[in-house]
Amino acid sequence: MPESYTIRPARPEDMPTMLEILKTVNMHHIPSPEMPELDWRCCFVAEIGDRVVGMSGYKILSATEGKTTLMAVLPEFRRWGIGRALQVKRMLILLDLDIRFLTTNADRPETIAWYKKYFGYQEIGTLPKEHEFGRPDVDCWTTLRTDLIAWNKAHKHE
Repeated sequence: MPESYTIRPARPEDMPTMLEILKTVNMHHIPSPEMPELDWRCCFVAEIGDRVVGMSGYKILSATEGKTTLMAVLPEFRRWGIGRALQVKRMLILLDLDIRFLTTNADRPETIAWYKKYFGYQEIGTLPKEHEFGRPDVDCWTTLRTDLIAWNKAHKHE
């Protein structure tokens, strides 16, 4: 049985560990054309005991628009619900900040399907990758968007 985990806001000292976690999905090239910066103040981490095992981030684009930045969980802790908890946390925080629409870019078919199934995302386009980031065999991002208010009404979250 998996150990319990907690989700908390990231701290500056979490950055090296967050980058190591992102390395497991080839999303650690920061700064880069794909990800110019990663602001720890807009990130959450998942912890088991005192070990950080996952991370997620977001960015506020306008009064009503937000964007997910990065999310990853260490391979040995995937399929425990940690990624889902990280996603729900950032969605609820953005909803509390009156953000209505959330956009994300993904390049893994299973991740795209996951966003659609659990979080109400719809595909709205594609975006060419600027350099190798994420899956090296995929040359563009699938852009997805969800309405946080509609998602929140459809799913009661604790």
